Order: sequence, then C-alpha cells, then structure tokens
Amino acid sequence: MSESIDSVMNHEVYAVRAHEPSGEVLGMILTLGITAAPVVDERRVPLGLVSLRNLARAKRDEPVSKHMTSPAATVSINTTIEQAGLEMGQLRYHHLVVVDDQGRVCGFLSSLDVIRGLVGLPPSHPPAFPHQEPESGMSWSPTLPLTRSNIEQFARSGPGMLVLTNAQASDEVLWAEAANDVAARLQAFLTGAHNLPEPVGERLAAGQLGFRCASFAGAQTDGPSVIDVLLDR
Repeated sequence: MSESIDSVMNHEVYAVRAHEPSGEVLGMILTLGITAAPVVDERRVPLGLVSLRNLARAKRDEPVSKHMTSPAATVSINTTIEQAGLEMGQLRYHHLVVVDDQGRVCGFLSSLDVIRGLVGLPPSHPPAFPHQEPESGMSWSPTLPLTRSNIEQFARSGPGMLVLTNAQASDEVLWAEAANDVAARLQAFLTGAHNLPEPVGERLAAGQLGFRCASFAGAQTDGPSVIDVLLDR
C-alpha cells in the first residue's frame, strides 16, 4: 500500500487570518523564506492561499482576503503520494494545502515533496523557523514550554517574531506572528489578552503550548516596527 502524504509533507505551516494587513503578511513571508501561506479562519480551516505574487502590488494596509486565491487547493492527509501527484498535475499547482479529518490545515505539500516520496528519498524540509537567520539578523530561541519563567529568560523586549507550537510535538506550528514587543506579547498570552484562534486558545488554557521567538539584532522598542524592518531589507 502506498504511503500517505503525511510521511513527506512539511508539518511546519505559517498560516494567516483573512483580516491581517497585506504588508505584515508580506514581511512574514519574506523573512521565513517561503513563497505562499494558507489563509485560515478561527478554526484553522483554509479559506484561500496568498502568495508573494498576490501581495506584490497590494497596499500594505489592505487585508489579505482582498488578494488571496480562493478556494485553496487542498488535499486530505490520508491521500497517497501518487494521488497527490496526480492532483498537482491536473491542477498545474506546485503546492497543496494539507488538511486533517476536521478540515483544518495540518501541513503543506510541494511538488518536490511528491517527487522525493515517489522515488523513495526521505523528506527534506529546511526549517521554516531556523535557529539563526543571518540575512535578517534574527536569532531564534529554543522551543520551550510557554511559561512565565521561560518568557522572562528567553524573550527580549522589542520587535521580532514568535511561534506557538504543540507542547507535545514541537515541530507542529499552531500560530506565528510578528510583534513589536515580543516579550510583552508572550506575557499577554498568559493573562488571556491574546485574540488567538479558538483551537490555539484552548491549548493555551490547558497549558499545552510551547513557544519559540526571535528578535532583531540591535532592535530597540522605540525604533521602526518589525514590519518596516522586514520590508526595508
């Protein structure tokens, strides 16, 4: 029996919400070194896909929903590698958004992932959130349980990025965002002032979240916003 795409897809997915400003999303896509991101609702169900091409001419304050491709091309996590390759060929797409049994985004599949799976090579995904990013001057913390003591020890005040993960599976990215004060934003999660999607909020309330964060080298809290830094690179 053929393997499912779960064995070859990228489990690290940066997803965005429809109301997010195009300028912020573009900045995140650029610094993560990716080409596209699924647009999801509060339950992480895909509404569409937004790419660098979509955002190239967008005004920075316009919501990504104005520029996304909808609906997103999705495939079930139970789909075989061969079936996914056939669908890519028919649709002429290089990427598919992978969804779980509840229709929520759980992975991203590229044509290269399919090719490697078909010829028996192991998956090869550069980390979407690496420990060091020399080009942007960002340095990522290790992945840690989301606790006040860990935030105080590893999160810096000032602009940067943060990622929330499944505490039991640190490679499962549940949420990612830019912040003008990373430490303050992480502390706000613990006080309940977060506006996170419902599934992520539920994990937060149950103490089931991990985090990692990155700050810009030499960044000051009274300097330019994190998005300005990203777009001016």
